[in-house]
This record gives sequence, C-alpha cells and structure tokens, in this order.
Amino acid sequence: MKKLAVLALLSVFCLQSSVLGEEAKDIMKKVREKDQNIGKTFKTFKMVYEKKAPWGFKGTFETLIKGDKKRVNTNSGTLTSDIVFDGKNYWSIFPMTGTTQQNERYYDDNDKGIFAWCKKFNDNVKLVGEEKVGDRLCYVIEGDGGEEYLKKIWIDKKTLSLIKAAGGSMKLVNSEFKKIDDDYEAPMKTDILKEDKIDMAIVVSVLETDKDIPDSVFKVDEKPDDSPFGGMFKFGK
Repeated sequence: MKKLAVLALLSVFCLQSSVLGEEAKDIMKKVREKDQNIGKTFKTFKMVYEKKAPWGFKGTFETLIKGDKKRVNTNSGTLTSDIVFDGKNYWSIFPMTGTTQQNERYYDDNDKGIFAWCKKFNDNVKLVGEEKVGDRLCYVIEGDGGEEYLKKIWIDKKTLSLIKAAGGSMKLVNSEFKKIDDDYEAPMKTDILKEDKIDMAIVVSVLETDKDIPDSVFKVDEKPDDSPFGGMFKFGK
C-alpha cells in the first residue's frame, strides 16, 4: 500500500514537472511573439539609452524599428557600429571593415529591443513558481540565457516584462517602467549588479512610438572591403 502511495506521488510530481516545463516554454514563446510584433503594433519605435559602468565604459545605443525593419546604432566613443535588418538581409557596418552581410543569429545577439533578452533563451526552461516583486506578480523561470545573470528570471504575469534576473553573483533589476500602450511598457532604468554593487547602469533617454522614421535609415549600400582588417569581424551565414 505504501509502495502504491509513493508511486502515485511520484506520478503526480512527474506530471506537474512536465506541465510546468511546458508552461515555461509557452510563456517564453509569448514574450518572443510580443517582441516580434513591436513593428506591427506601432508605426515606428525608437529607443535611445546610455550604458555606464564604474570601470570606465560608456556608450550610447539607439534602436529604430519600422515594420519588419530594424536598426541598432552604437557609439561607445572608441567604437561605432550599426546593425541593420533591411527587411531581407542582416548587415553590420563598422568604420574599419565596411558593410558585411551577416546571419540572423548575429542580429539577434546584438538586438537591443525591450524584449531582446528573450532571444537568449532556448526551450530548455522551467517554471518553478510565482512570486511577488514589489506590487507585481511574476512567473519565476529557470534556464540559461547565456549571461551569468540570466539563469533565473522574474517575468510580470500581466505585461510579460522582465522585472528581475539573477545568477551566480550577478543580478539585473528593471525599474521606472513607462507604459507605451495597453500591452507594452519599457523599463527606463536597468541596473546590473555584481555582488550587490553596480556593474552596469542603463538609462533610457528617448522612447518614442509612431513618429516618422524615413525608409532611408534602413537602406544599406554594400561597399567593397579593402581595409587591412577585411574579414576580421565577418561571421558566416
């Protein structure tokens, strides 16, 4: 009798684990779909933000989205680069190496949209419960997002926004959310901490939707690469 009871409990536990695992995949799928639909929900989307680190790094980033076209401009003082999806192809533009066509993964790895973090996770995720962070009820999901602080994430159940993430000695905290419409919001401030000390601070200075962005912004003219660094930054398709 005891053996039957133990087997029944194990069966229930395994069934719950399977359901939780499937729910985690479904949640992440919804986040990815929300990210992909930004270009359909808004006529245009623009975000400008600054990254600063106490060890000296400082950079300005600009994300522009119009329909299925995207552009990310980066200026860190010593390095400027642009990443463009023109609706068909992905491109990287570096002053030293010129314009190079890239694969889709290269763009995703450099995508700075408000849900870009979701692209770092595969389907090997697990829903471990729900927890309140401030006044937000969140899904708590474990997985591997490729960064030390993306091992355990807290996603708002209502908005699917990333509220917090943690892993090892690292932690990410999003705050000062700005509501864009009934379905979308964006954190205007992000702190990445290491051993509870600021390792990187991200502050959004511009967040605009449905403003005019000319199509020329997403037009790429491929130029021959005749620099001595040719091919150094090229990634295969």
